[in-house]
Amino acid sequence: MELRDLKAFVTLGEVLHFGQAAARQHVTQSALSKQIRRLEADLGGELFERNASSTRLTPLGRALYGDACALVAQSEQLGRTARDVLAGNGGTLRIGFGVATKLLVPAAIARFRASRPGVAIELNDLSTHHQLLALAEGRLDLGFCRLPAPKGWPVLPVVRAHFVAVLPAGYQGVAGLADLQEKPLAILRRDKAPSFHDQFVHYLAQSGLRFQDIQYVNDFAAGIATAAAGIAWTLVPSSTTIEHPDVLTLPLEEADASWIIGLIRPPGNDNPLVAPFWQTVAELADPALTGLMTTGDGAAARDTP
Repeated sequence: MELRDLKAFVTLGEVLHFGQAAARQHVTQSALSKQIRRLEADLGGELFERNASSTRLTPLGRALYGDACALVAQSEQLGRTARDVLAGNGGTLRIGFGVATKLLVPAAIARFRASRPGVAIELNDLSTHHQLLALAEGRLDLGFCRLPAPKGWPVLPVVRAHFVAVLPAGYQGVAGLADLQEKPLAILRRDKAPSFHDQFVHYLAQSGLRFQDIQYVNDFAAGIATAAAGIAWTLVPSSTTIEHPDVLTLPLEEADASWIIGLIRPPGNDNPLVAPFWQTVAELADPALTGLMTTGDGAAARDTP
C-alpha cells in the first residue's frame, strides 16, 4: 500500500469526481484510476461505485475513508515536523545542568525559545560525572559541566563558581577555615556525588587544616538546615540559594576553592538545535572567560555541580 494511493483515495473521496481529483493530485485521470485500482487490490474490495454520471463511496470506502484521512494528515505533519527540526524550529534539545548554573540555564532557555517556541526542552539535573556519561551515551545533547571536558569535546566556558562556607549564626567573628577546625562539619555524602565529595575533601586537605568532627548530609539544603540549627557548618557552591536568617556565609574565592562551569558537547552530535542554543549561551556567558578554552584537554573532570 503506497501513500500516494491513499492520497488519491482521500482526494477522490472528498470531491467524488475523477477529473477534479486528478487535477488536485497533479496527475492524469488514467493515472488516478490506476492508483485507485491498485489500492482496491491491496485492500481486497472496491472503494468507489462508478457510472457515467456519478462517483460515490462504497460501504468499504465509507468505512475506510476516515482512517485514510488520518494517515494522510499524519504523513503531512511528519513532513512539516521534519522541515521544522532541520531548520532548527522544532524538535527536542536535551540539556544537563547542575546547581552552579541554575540561574543561567533558565535565562538561556527563555531567550532561546523566544525565537523558537516550537522547540521542546528536556532538562536533566545531574552532576558533572553523570552528565558526561549521558553525553557519551547519546542521552544528552549538551551539558553544563565542571571543566575541563574530555579531550576533543567542544567547550564554551560560561561561569566561575566557588565554595561558600555556611555557618551557624552563633559563629560570629569567623574569618577563615582556621577558625573552624574545632567546629563540627557537615559534608555531602560521597555516594550522592563522588567526585564533588572528593573535590571538597581535597580542598580541605590543601588548606593544611584537620577537621575531626564530621557528619554527612544528603544534599546542600540539608547542609544549610544543619547550619541553621546550630549543629554544624558546611560548604556549598556559590550558586546555592541561601535564604535563612539563622546562618552566616563566608565566601572562599582562592584558586583551590573555585572552578569553571562550561557548556560542552561530544563531537559528532548532529542535532540542529545545538548550534543556535550554543550561540544563545555565548551571549550570556561571563565575558571574562571568553576564549579561555574551546576544546577539552582530556583531564578528568571532578563532579562539581
